[in-house]
Amino acid sequence: MRKSLAILFIICIGFSCITGCQTTDKTRTKAEGTAVGIGGGALFGALLGAAIGGKEGALIGAAAGALAGGAVGYAYGTHVANEKEEYANAEDWLDACVASLNTTNKETLAYNLELDKNIRDIDATTAQLVTDYENKKIEKSVLEEEKVKVDAKLAEAEEQLAKANFELENQQQVLNETKTEVSQEEYTKALDGELAELKLHIEDLKVQTEELASLSSQIGRASCRERV
Repeated sequence: MRKSLAILFIICIGFSCITGCQTTDKTRTKAEGTAVGIGGGALFGALLGAAIGGKEGALIGAAAGALAGGAVGYAYGTHVANEKEEYANAEDWLDACVASLNTTNKETLAYNLELDKNIRDIDATTAQLVTDYENKKIEKSVLEEEKVKVDAKLAEAEEQLAKANFELENQQQVLNETKTEVSQEEYTKALDGELAELKLHIEDLKVQTEELASLSSQIGRASCRERV
């Protein structure tokens, strides 16, 4: 119990140290980026920790992942906030927002297609390794090496998901603002279409991330079983 409280305290302290008092648009953007990073990092850390050490391992992993993810998210949020300040008028900024969404959509789609192929390969490899391990054809170390590779791919997918989610949330705020301006109807339609597409890509990426987590757990469970 004491360990659990201590770990949760670390998460809270880490978040407060990174974000501080958010009073301006720029610092709010940083805070949003941090929150996204913490969420993704905590989830990834919990998945890995659970596979290694059950409930306590999940909590420890969540704490470590939250702090690491928060740092990544803060850096990403800072980049977006600084970029916004470079534009002199609303039209230029909105053009940049639409372009940014379009780029994120293309990158996320391409990543999803590649990840789908990777997962199919990992799935086949995992099934074979588990069978070989149970038949005493390979040592536990081989399974552990494969798990490291899967966990690395999972971390990469989580980071991609965090960036896509941040883009979605950030640009959704821009869309809400354009809806109040009749003169910006063209931008409203463009943003709405790009956001709808990004939501679909994010859902696909979530499913694939869950598949990776499941494969990691599968390898972890197999390596913990005693062979007869």
